[in-house]
Parts: sequence; C-alpha cells; structure tokens
Amino acid sequence: MYRQEEPYRITGNTITLIDENKQLLLVTPERFDNILVSRYGVEMTDWKPDRRPGVKNVYLSELFKREKLYFFVNAGGVEFQVDLKFADAPISEVKF
Repeated sequence: MYRQEEPYRITGNTITLIDENKQLLLVTPERFDNILVSRYGVEMTDWKPDRRPGVKNVYLSELFKREKLYFFVNAGGVEFQVDLKFADAPISEVKF
C-alpha cells in the first residue's frame, strides 16, 4: 500500500525539512508561540495549528513523546538551535 512520505525526518534531537516545497508548523506547548519552518528559515509565529495547503502541522509533544524545549531544526541547508527557555531569542543559527 502506498503511503505519503512525511516532508520531514527526525534524527535524535534534530528535525530536518526534507521536502523544501512544504512548510512545517511546529506546535509547541501552549505558553510559547509556534515555530514555522520553511526552506528560507525558522521563525516564531502566532499561527495556530489550522489546516493549510502546503503546511504540515507537527506537534512536538507527539514527535518527542514528552515536553521538549531544546532541539535543532535543519532547513534550507542551515541548522538552527531552538531553546524555548530563552524567550527573547529562542532561535539561533548554528555556526560550525
């Protein structure tokens, strides 16, 4: 049976956008804004997890099986560190 492949993959603490024609809306715990992932970057957003064409809603609590506030996102060939405990600037680009 044919199953639609997810537009992302998860490896350890890293979420990777593999279908760059899609966007991911990472749904965080209620006290935080959600996170929009596209091939152009990763940003906090006030979008709610409504159904939208081209956007896959991904609930962090289901993905990690627990509340996780610190993880990485790889999008557009750039890796970002997300730490929701830092309210002023929770997303930073990882420099190697």
